[in-house]
Amino acid sequence: MNRRNFIKATGFSLPLPLLAFNRAPKQKAPMRLVVVGNPYGMHPESFFPKTFGKDYKTTIELQCLDWIRDEMTIFSHIDHKMESGHNKESAFLSGILKRDASQYPDGNISLDQMIGEYLRSEVRFPTLNVSAGPSIQESWSRTGVPTPILNTTQMYNKLFNNSSASEKKAELEVWQRNQEMLKVLHGQHAYSFRNLGQDDKVQMDQYLSSLSDLNREINSMRKWQNKAKPKFNMPSFIDYEQEYNTIFDMLVLGLQSNSTRVATVTFPGQFKTRDIGLAGNYHSYTHNGKKPDAVNGLQQIEIFQLKQVSRFIKKLKAIKEPGQNGSMLDHTIVMFGSSMGYGGTHSNRNLPILLVGGGLKHKGHVDMKRKNGENTMLCNLYLSILHKFGIERESFNTSVGTVDI
Repeated sequence: MNRRNFIKATGFSLPLPLLAFNRAPKQKAPMRLVVVGNPYGMHPESFFPKTFGKDYKTTIELQCLDWIRDEMTIFSHIDHKMESGHNKESAFLSGILKRDASQYPDGNISLDQMIGEYLRSEVRFPTLNVSAGPSIQESWSRTGVPTPILNTTQMYNKLFNNSSASEKKAELEVWQRNQEMLKVLHGQHAYSFRNLGQDDKVQMDQYLSSLSDLNREINSMRKWQNKAKPKFNMPSFIDYEQEYNTIFDMLVLGLQSNSTRVATVTFPGQFKTRDIGLAGNYHSYTHNGKKPDAVNGLQQIEIFQLKQVSRFIKKLKAIKEPGQNGSMLDHTIVMFGSSMGYGGTHSNRNLPILLVGGGLKHKGHVDMKRKNGENTMLCNLYLSILHKFGIERESFNTSVGTVDI
């Protein structure tokens, strides 16, 4: 008879204190990252405040985020130091073009995929990449393979559709066959590895790493197969606002259910401007020649994007972090930006980057121009984000330091 039962048996009601050794240890809340991007950057005069610090005067495009300004940082003079041009957008989350990947130990792996590798065993989906239309490819594996970009329906099926018993059986059979083939391939090529020249060894090492990644991915899928997915009532939508509302609502539930902790959401270059009352196309509005009507059209597109981010942040802010003080936003870094500074000049410098939430040391509008007059490397910021996830690395791709966040 233990002490509690003994006291009950005596007829006394004497509640015992919950002693420290009986308390369940408070688990550390998971850190999450959501990156929202666009292909053409932002209109500089409408996005960047004219002053720095926490007391900056907000701009026409940042007004919708002014309610969260104490938990937001806008960075000026930060980029990848790339020459201007439309073909650089793919380097947004890596800082490296695919053609130059072989010069770096991790290839052109993107920030989201690096974190996804680290979290693979803890979530159903290491990363999610979503867009409501054809979009730039900004998410890359370390072997230079672009990660699939899901449309809205594919995102729903991935996050919320449970497989039937017969489908699960078929999946297991496919995974088993694939793992057997991966084992054979790995054995064959590993044997010949020692006879290769140095350059070939680098290529083969990347190939063998890809095989190992695939095997780990299959093991992860097997682990999660019989765990029920959360439920979500898929609404119908007729325009971009409703569709992106749906995307972000699904993402909130995906994060809340720990289905994933890392996601990218992109706005397509073929943005349906008619859905927000505009006649021209997105790209033409970036080449506005400073004509007031055209500038106004570009502002409407960019404000639409930021309002979607604001709505998403409000939802995270309203949800209490389970077992913790604060909200989900306190443990979720939301980043908005682009690898193009301004589409009107095809500039890839001074990228529009802002961070919200994540329990960071937010400082308002920060000037990242260095003493030598150069802009700070964006990968410095990415390295600091990796550190927030407990990924202790000395560098990330083109980084040359860190950023105090």
